[in-house]
Amino acid sequence: MGLPSPFRTPPSGVPLSWLRPVLSVIAALTIFLLSYGAVYNLGRPRNPHPDPLLAARLIPLELLLGLLAGWLAYRAFGRREGQAPRPDTQERMVLRLALRRGGRFTRLELAESSPLTEAQATEVLERMLGAGRLHRDGEGYRLHERV
Repeated sequence: MGLPSPFRTPPSGVPLSWLRPVLSVIAALTIFLLSYGAVYNLGRPRNPHPDPLLAARLIPLELLLGLLAGWLAYRAFGRREGQAPRPDTQERMVLRLALRRGGRFTRLELAESSPLTEAQATEVLERMLGAGRLHRDGEGYRLHERV
């Protein structure tokens, strides 16, 4: 069975599900610390008269900015996760598999060796069959000679 997203597992096989929340927390902490430092120094680097009391009083605002940055980072990293690969990318996955296997492959091999789900694999195979880029070969598929 294929994976739901091409961005879920790298070639090494290690899942990256931890990466999105970790990067979001890093972004939140970074913006919090930067905003705290900016307020502490009154917006001027190497300020000879910093205001630690003002920085302490504005911690809720600084935390809010950090949380906003973390939320935006979380959304940005997850935006493409739910999307299906583009049709041309799916076709390249099929062609790559076919070339690795000598021009012949099955739908199950495609679903197992690519990030496509079985439904996506079936859809791209039907589309390529209709376009004449593939033809059936018993239970599997074979590349058309003029691909």
